[in-house]
Amino acid sequence: MKQIQVRKVPYGETFSVFGDKFVALDYIGGNVLAIRKEIWKTAPFDTGGINDLRTASITGHLVEYFLGLCKQGASDDTIPMNVIDLKATDGSREYGTFGMRAGLLTLEQYGKYQDIIPLADDWWCLATPWRTPNPGWLRSPRTSNTNRVWYVNSYGDYYNGAATSTYGIRPALYFTSDLLVSIEDEGEEDAAADETALYREYRAYVKDWLEGNADTGKSPLSYEDWKAD
Repeated sequence: MKQIQVRKVPYGETFSVFGDKFVALDYIGGNVLAIRKEIWKTAPFDTGGINDLRTASITGHLVEYFLGLCKQGASDDTIPMNVIDLKATDGSREYGTFGMRAGLLTLEQYGKYQDIIPLADDWWCLATPWRTPNPGWLRSPRTSNTNRVWYVNSYGDYYNGAATSTYGIRPALYFTSDLLVSIEDEGEEDAAADETALYREYRAYVKDWLEGNADTGKSPLSYEDWKAD
């Protein structure tokens, strides 16, 4: 592992900091936007079924996540406020914006970065509401259906679902650009790839050995002895 400033991490690459792993997405306003590499935990977006992040129960979990990072050395100085645009699918801005240290990606952000966001092993939620209450019937039909939010499934497709449903939480954060983070050293990556290829050769050796010595009562060389031979 080697340490570099987070602003130098290529977009789509994984880095480690404060005891967790993130994927760099963009450089915005002097800070680096990143998303947790994997789902952190699962929970309903809102136990009461409202799709407004400003009051949703999921915010309590996101605060908990940020406080956990603080125990590993994070602070308000290293993780700036993430101001989330809560614009609904139809363009309604009734919910305005909402600032959190650890937040969620919006549907628009997911669409922008989906090619470099690693797939998760379960569904995870976005911040974007499907509809908002007002102006209701004055704007278009069904805008009063305010219990649905947007999610991403394990294949990377996005759907709207009930706010009361339990899906994954994948925090999105901004990091100050000069923050030192850890990434895999290219030499380490190459060595790991070489070791994997070598072990495949060893498995082929064992298979061939067994085919010719199955009844001799002997054993093939161990992996370490085979490498040294």
